Amino acid sequence: MRTIAKHSAVAAAAAAVVAMTAAPATAAEADYTILSEGHVDVIGIAYEAGELELHVHDEETDAEYAPGEVLLKANNEAKTTVPAGYDFIGAPGSNAWILPDTEVEGLLFAGIGTEEIALGDLVGDSVTLTVHDAVGRGDVALYNVDDFGNPEVRFDSNDGAGSWEVAAASHGHLNWAFTKSGIYKLTVEAEGVDAATGESVSTGEVDYWFWVEA
Repeated sequence: MRTIAKHSAVAAAAAAVVAMTAAPATAAEADYTILSEGHVDVIGIAYEAGELELHVHDEETDAEYAPGEVLLKANNEAKTTVPAGYDFIGAPGSNAWILPDTEVEGLLFAGIGTEEIALGDLVGDSVTLTVHDAVGRGDVALYNVDDFGNPEVRFDSNDGAGSWEVAAASHGHLNWAFTKSGIYKLTVEAEGVDAATGESVSTGEVDYWFWVEA
């Protein structure tokens, strides 16, 4: 069954990592909407009236949230072992929780959507997406797999920030890998250049919270 719930206990779990993160001061009091399965644009990017904005779009219910309102859950069914050739995640055979770039029943199908950026609004019809940091109990890696089965790493928490270009008016998916259960905070930013004015625009750094089930 799909989980979409307000759960104050999760806020307490997030508060447990405040000591090692820059979590909001209100984390202990806040309620979060938990998204645990189904198609969700985890990183939704919109551009309107000169403002670039990040949000979370639940494709199942057509609900939209600010990133700070949502806890994105990797259910225990995501637990697997690291395959050979994926050393950037961990040692082959070691545990990892992976949200795949293909839809799997019972798991969050985590996407990136720029459908709310009209073609012609930004120079090059693209934005630069940066994951600045990931803080949690383990390591985090975001990657695609090419047609030959080779991983293309977008972000590896062991290597620092990772940036890549995302086309406007597009939709895609990544593999999201975590090496330990627990709460994680990912800091994300989208940047572009307004085609009409030539001015740089940015969402600023925005925090996303993930809960990897033990």
